[in-house]
This record gives sequence, C-alpha cells and structure tokens, in this order.
Amino acid sequence: MVTAPRMSRRAVDRIEYLLARGGPYCPVMARIVAENMRVLGLYSPEAHREHFAQLAAHFAAALHALRCAERSEKTGLRDELAQIIAERVELDESVTRLHDASAGGRGVIIMGPHIVSYLLSLARLNQEIPLTVYLRYSKDARRRAAKERWYRASGVSWISEPATHSGPLGRLGRMAAALSEGRTLFITPDLPQRRENGTPVQLCEREVYLPAGPALLAVRTGAPLFVLLAQASGRRQRLVLRGPFETSLEKRGRQARRAAVQRRLQWFADCFAGFLAEQTPLWYLWGDKRWTRVLRNDPRYVRLLADPHRPRTVGTPTDVAGVL
Repeated sequence: MVTAPRMSRRAVDRIEYLLARGGPYCPVMARIVAENMRVLGLYSPEAHREHFAQLAAHFAAALHALRCAERSEKTGLRDELAQIIAERVELDESVTRLHDASAGGRGVIIMGPHIVSYLLSLARLNQEIPLTVYLRYSKDARRRAAKERWYRASGVSWISEPATHSGPLGRLGRMAAALSEGRTLFITPDLPQRRENGTPVQLCEREVYLPAGPALLAVRTGAPLFVLLAQASGRRQRLVLRGPFETSLEKRGRQARRAAVQRRLQWFADCFAGFLAEQTPLWYLWGDKRWTRVLRNDPRYVRLLADPHRPRTVGTPTDVAGVL
C-alpha cells in the first residue's frame, strides 16, 4: 500500500493477475474459504477459484484508488480512476429508485453485504447519487489514513467515530444528522456479533446476530431502506438494488420498535442469503474470522435451528411484503 502512489496501472494489473493465480493455493486462507463454502453447500472448485480472482480484483481496486489519491489532478489520473470504474461496474435500472426515494431532500439508508471491489462499486454509485459511507473505526492510524485516501479519491464522503463517542457526536448521532440533511447513507451490517450484542435473524438454518444500527436508524428517522447487491459478469459487476422496505404505520413502544428493527434485519438476511447462493464468489468475507466462528457453530455467535449433521442449503430471498 505504501508504494501504490508510485505504481503504474500496468503494474497493478500484473499484481492482480499474480494474486488471482496464487490465491487458491495459499494453504491457510484457501482451506478456510473452502471449508466455509462447504458448510453452506456452496463449494465448487470454480466458485473457490473465482472468489480469489475477485479478491485480487478488490486489492487492485484499492491500489488504483491510492494511486489516484496521491497524485495531482493535472496528471489526469483521477480521470483514469473514473475509466477503471466504468470498465468494471455498471448499474441496474433498479438503482433509479434511489432518485424517487430521495426526492424532496429525504435521507435514504442502503444496507449491503461486503461485496468484493466495493471501493469501485460505491464510487460508481456515488456518481449516480452522492453517498456517505459509514466506516467502522480502526485503532490503527495507518489503516484509517488509507481508508480516507480511498474515499477521498472516489469523492465518497464518510463517517467514522470511535465507540467511546456518544450523543450527537457519536456514530448514530452523526448518521442521523446526515439523514436529516437528505444524504444517502451506506452501511454494511453483515458482521456477526456475539449473542448479547446483536439482533437475532435467521440465516442458513441458524440464528445469528447482526448489528442493529442501520435498521434502528430507519425506524427512528423513517428513512427508506434499501439493500445493495451485485451480479458478476467476468471482471464486471452489475449493481442491483432491492427495496424499499415498506411498512404500515409502526406501533409505538420499546417492544414494537425492537420488532420493527428485527423485521428489517431479517429482510436484509433473506436478501443476503440469496446473494450468497447466486453470487458465491462475490462475498468478501468468506475467510473472515467471525463468520468462521458462526459457520463452525460457536455458541457465542450462533444458535442452530436444524440438525447440525444435515447438509446445509441456502435459499433465495423470501417474498417480503413491500419489496419491489
């Protein structure tokens, strides 16, 4: 990452090629990814190999963004990044729903799983409608600086605050303020929590626990809620939007609000399950340690809803009332 600003596009493309070829043979990571795919009945040699090709593309996208972030606009390299984005990402017509949802300066929330090359995908979506991305705070100053350079190069704004900050200056406070200003907020809720910290949803014959943040914001602010997914076509991705999640008038009270949050996260989990089944190589977190704990049935992170010895299957999203 340190040498990225001095790299040529050709050098980055070469690195991507080498990583794609070598990734499936990395002894530890390749084994973990394969085992996690097998647990859900989604493993195939082709999906495993393509996942590492997509990871290589993701790493290359980060290098391209860092190259452009560190150089003068006079060199035309920002135009080069726009060209790379256009070559690799396209928008489905469903994305036009964002314009209708944000009409009149209304804030919008988009939830999405960690899809490989999301740096390019979010930059492409930002060209259609300005985005504000929630970045989970990193204690590593170098990682924070790298993330900021990535998003500065793409023109995407961001919010990132440590958990110790609360109130208007905390994460939820700043995100709520962004929504009140009519901004479109993107959040990735596909990070499993320990049972005592997350909201329960059913996913892949398990009860897992996801962060409530985006759904809680939607309930509190009334912002329309969408899910962003992707479809692969070679090196290109096509971004697809699901939603908005429509509901009748919500009841008041703590229990009613908790149920409203859970319904929204369950909708996300259903969309997410369909994405895993249909676009298996595109999920960035197949090798993530927390998801590995979930798929190995760590009781701190998961409760089984079916016979653990029965083969796992992943279905397509259920038909949720109000999903367009």
